[in-house]
Amino acid sequence: MSVRKSRHQAMLALLVGSATYGARREIAQIALELSELGRCSRLQPLNRQRLLQVIHASRAIDTCLSTILAANGINPKSGIGGKLYQLNGIPRGRRGHLPTQQAKNFEVAIAHKRNRYTHSAGAFPTSAHEVDTFVSDVQACLTMVL
Repeated sequence: MSVRKSRHQAMLALLVGSATYGARREIAQIALELSELGRCSRLQPLNRQRLLQVIHASRAIDTCLSTILAANGINPKSGIGGKLYQLNGIPRGRRGHLPTQQAKNFEVAIAHKRNRYTHSAGAFPTSAHEVDTFVSDVQACLTMVL
């Protein structure tokens, strides 16, 4: 099994196995995004493949953050960065809480990179390593909040 496939399966397991959030109806849509992330690994040309992987991973984390916030009675802001900071409003020790410094780290690693590729014409990840790092950061965030 490839590292990428293992990562996608691990993220799916985190998602559906979450005792706190795994039963929410939005989880099925997030799982579909993660499945699409795995399916687009053979697409050509490579710039299209890499961009789609960033988009699917971004949509999964964006919806996941919204789901966590809503489950905790917090109205989610638009944008991944704003949602990351809102997670600090979840009581410490409760699933979903994210310290401010970690939110800042994920904002740079996930939100800023996503924005660069989705809001600039002609911008594509330049290597598989760049995409793997992005998806790894998404997985790290999911691990912390689920």
